[in-house]
Amino acid sequence: MGYIRGFTDSRISLFICELLIAKNHRGLGLGKELLCYVHNLYPSTRLELLANSSSRSFYEALGFRAFYGFRKSSQE
Repeated sequence: MGYIRGFTDSRISLFICELLIAKNHRGLGLGKELLCYVHNLYPSTRLELLANSSSRSFYEALGFRAFYGFRKSSQE
């Protein structure tokens, strides 16, 4: 149905690398449940993630706010 993958230093940041829910299971609260589950494992950390424009409303509805960052690949 879905999965979440991330890493943390267990003190400051909990970075979510991927959160994927199968299309036929979206809208059931599974994404929110996965985010809450991992954040409850490290409740004092800041939860961070990158998202595409199509998932922006999902994260904003959960109280996330956009932040500014940079990215560069090895080919650039």
